[in-house]
Amino acid sequence: MTTHRPEQPTPDYVAGHDLLVGKVVVVTAAAGAGIGAAVVRRALEEGAKAVVFSDTHARRLAEAEETLAAEFGAER
Repeated sequence: MTTHRPEQPTPDYVAGHDLLVGKVVVVTAAAGAGIGAAVVRRALEEGAKAVVFSDTHARRLAEAEETLAAEFGAER
């Protein structure tokens, strides 16, 4: 027998707390839509000085770089 839990509300977004200010973050497999991409975005939100990310898909990597540079600045 399966017991279903009631649907839980989505928690509110928590803004960055500057936990990574001055740090350099390296993330692999980061140009898709999964955990790697979310980690890159969150690192930038947390104030990382630089984020180095890689992926085996060159086109997706270039698109992710362009999108993140537009949102967070190309210097990071």
